Amino acid sequence: MLNVRRNVMFSFVEVCTTSLLTFISYRVVVRLGGFQLLGIWSAMMAWLGLSGLGDLGLGGASTRFIAGLDAKRDTKRIWGYLGTAIISNFTMISTLSFLSYLAVTHWLVLLVGPAHVAVARQALPWMVCAVVSVNLGMIVNSSLISLHLGFIRSIIMISGNLLQLGLVVWLVPRYGLVGFATAQITQFLLATVVAWVVICVNLGQFRLPLGFRWRILREMLSVSLMLQAANIANSLFEPLSKVLVSHFGGMQMQGLFESAYKTVATARNVTASAAGATVPALTRYALTDIPQAQELYRKTRRNTGRVLFFIFGGIILGSPVISLIWFGAIHYQFVAFVSLLGMGCLTAGWCAPAYLLGQATGRLRGVLIATGTGDILLLLGGLAFGFAGMPFMIVAVTASCLIFSNLLVLRLNEPLIGLGRGASRPTPAGVVATAASE
Repeated sequence: MLNVRRNVMFSFVEVCTTSLLTFISYRVVVRLGGFQLLGIWSAMMAWLGLSGLGDLGLGGASTRFIAGLDAKRDTKRIWGYLGTAIISNFTMISTLSFLSYLAVTHWLVLLVGPAHVAVARQALPWMVCAVVSVNLGMIVNSSLISLHLGFIRSIIMISGNLLQLGLVVWLVPRYGLVGFATAQITQFLLATVVAWVVICVNLGQFRLPLGFRWRILREMLSVSLMLQAANIANSLFEPLSKVLVSHFGGMQMQGLFESAYKTVATARNVTASAAGATVPALTRYALTDIPQAQELYRKTRRNTGRVLFFIFGGIILGSPVISLIWFGAIHYQFVAFVSLLGMGCLTAGWCAPAYLLGQATGRLRGVLIATGTGDILLLLGGLAFGFAGMPFMIVAVTASCLIFSNLLVLRLNEPLIGLGRGASRPTPAGVVATAASE
């Protein structure tokens, strides 16, 4: 049972609670220390988050391998994939996070400025632990998606969001950024435990994720290295934009940029996450039934398009009201940032189903080309405007690169299942063979 409808519905609710969590959490941080405090959090998380680029893409690879298996007949193979992915991911992220901690500690004055070093230094160890906890929680919970239990994952994350929300309201006014990081650590460690219990119940046996196998790791790396290359190119975009804004615009502008980015990104995620919930089913259909894969893709694109323009039109037009409710005043720079980034994230949400075709088919060349090009253009454009003394224009460059890279993904990926201009009609066997060659 693929549970497509339930996975999509609960994924939508999950994103709504995440949006509520972000809104209230950032409001609490801004009330405590202004946009500068939020800017410190954002700038440091942007640098620490780069450690997540080294997870080897095993979470996505495990989804591709497990989604086509039967939980009753292929239990042993599923345990092998799960244990190998979780152990490898946790080891790599922990190591890279520690190295990031050393690097950020050394360059802390340069990253946040002399006036904010004391606050940043106090929060830094806790933020590193939060990065590790979040990555562990996400890969274990993503395992539920592999088993077509995305709706249960969403229930766990919804409950965790509500827990974190309560902790943020309680801890941040007392402990500042340390309290913010502690709330995240608590949520994702508990979510990890609960998700693993659900996995064990579903597979009919309780065991710890200790089944690491080198053979399975090599098998998964055959897919995950290309997947991770695409993930790196895609995941690099947001921290790169924040690093550029914080370096050239300072902590005040970074706080406003972070608020605007989260505002439009959470709205984008409302549709993108619903599309993401179809990946396990799309993966199976791409391997077995191309016409069904085409139909599911078309339906996902159609449903996504119905709500995107309404959501982003409301956000852009309502950004002054959002600013007033969020910060107690209308910040016109925030309104401008929301308008620019909103157009970029609107395109990202509209093209999300095409992006996910790469993961579902295992053919990621188009995603890698498009996102890599977007990163290069962002870096060059951001540096040019930054050194020219126009940090505001970095936001415009960010929006433009989002639009370009996502439209390019749409153009390159639809032919993977026989859609779009110049597309052939691949057979399931052809998809598998091509995926293996890449």
